[in-house]
Amino acid sequence: MFKLKVDKTEHKILKERLAIVETPKYKYVITDDKTQVEEDKINIVFNHADIPKISSLLDLIVKGEELYITGYNEFGQKSVESRNFQYFIVDGDDLVGVLHDTRLIIRMKLYEVEELLQDKDFIRVSKYCIVNIGKIDYIRSALNSKLDLLMKNGDHCEVNRSYLKDFKTALML
Repeated sequence: MFKLKVDKTEHKILKERLAIVETPKYKYVITDDKTQVEEDKINIVFNHADIPKISSLLDLIVKGEELYITGYNEFGQKSVESRNFQYFIVDGDDLVGVLHDTRLIIRMKLYEVEELLQDKDFIRVSKYCIVNIGKIDYIRSALNSKLDLLMKNGDHCEVNRSYLKDFKTALML
């Protein structure tokens, strides 16, 4: 995915600081010398003072790669980008992925979906529910130190007390 083009003496140090994996086939060239850019690639030319910013940018590029989850409903099978899901909830023996106005049965366990989406904007809010942080419309306090989440599609999800601390940390509250 990446090709790092810097001085040989700095190559290993920068590769570790930026936490990148160089591959033979790559789309991104990362360099500190603008004469080493490649015309057919995406080039990132940086100043050494901006290495922390470059590192967070590369994290965004890597984590931003979209993940598709396959679900089923009465119309058949459908693969959907994970960012389009509002939340995942256990309903009886089934795991249901809720889109804006569609519900899909996911043939996975909730913990498997949680592991799959750990680098995305999803957070577990109860024993039976994972929500997309970007799809929360309102957050209201509820009884017994719980939170009530109003999702953008109008559904409500509840943050249980045991998941409250992790939820607040994820939202940086």
